[in-house]
Amino acid sequence: MTVPTTIPATERDLFVENDTHGFEAKDANVEPTMHKVLVDGWPANAGVGSFGNYSTRLVIKFDSPHPELGLELSTKYFMFDDSRPGHLTWGHNGASLSIQKIIE
Repeated sequence: MTVPTTIPATERDLFVENDTHGFEAKDANVEPTMHKVLVDGWPANAGVGSFGNYSTRLVIKFDSPHPELGLELSTKYFMFDDSRPGHLTWGHNGASLSIQKIIE
């Protein structure tokens, strides 16, 4: 098994470039382009954008169920710690995750 090359993820690293805002016309056939990541070591795809809605959110879709989060996490309540790249807090209870972006 090959170990992927990663960098600590920041909010900017995970922006979805083909994102559409709720006020923009959306092509139903175009899926947002997410980024390959490791979340607490679990392979996933992640993105920061509005995903056709009206506010920014973080979406993580796991390749296989994460032991605590299941197959998907979507939240508007997230913050990347600029002093600790790759560290993310989310929700209202201070939960945290480690996110590494896979570099291809």
